[in-house]
Amino acid sequence: MSNRYHNPLARSRGLSNVVTTLIILAFAVLLALTAIAYASGLTRARMKSTGQEDIRFYKKHVWVNPLANGTDRTVVALKIYNLGGKSVSVELIDVRGIELDWSTVYFHIVNETSEGVLLYSDLNHFPWASLTGSSVLIDGYNFTQAKGATFVRSGSTVIVYIKMPEVVYKSNIGTPVTITVGTANANFFTECVAETPT
Repeated sequence: MSNRYHNPLARSRGLSNVVTTLIILAFAVLLALTAIAYASGLTRARMKSTGQEDIRFYKKHVWVNPLANGTDRTVVALKIYNLGGKSVSVELIDVRGIELDWSTVYFHIVNETSEGVLLYSDLNHFPWASLTGSSVLIDGYNFTQAKGATFVRSGSTVIVYIKMPEVVYKSNIGTPVTITVGTANANFFTECVAETPT
């Protein structure tokens, strides 16, 4: 009976189980603390960063002008506000998944000091046939025909008019039309219900 209680193998096996359990627990705690520290640091870095891109859309319109001969003409207008902490380069604009040619895009960067009313006022319909040439006057403000990527400073608003995207027809009136603005790092989506000019 004494051999049964003094078996060194049984004693070392029991000690091994306890030590193994402690090692596993310590490793799990260490791993959890590392993950928490990493996530916390990443969150703080993102919150403090001024380099995040954030674009907001407002005063959006898609005006469809159905013509008697069956050809439809559309004008898209919207305001783009750069809410992020750095300037962004608008690399593309597409409507319903089709990238637009820059020659159909006219833009005006709002001067917050002298044109504050433009920040909040609605956009008026402008005839598609008048969107022509290198610049055009819309409601008294000069709009420039885009020649490529356009830079928008942090905190700035740009107003965009788009001439005749070929993928919007009278059959789209009353349905949402997807508009995408792509920067160097991200794509930003919005939707607007197509309407007829009033």
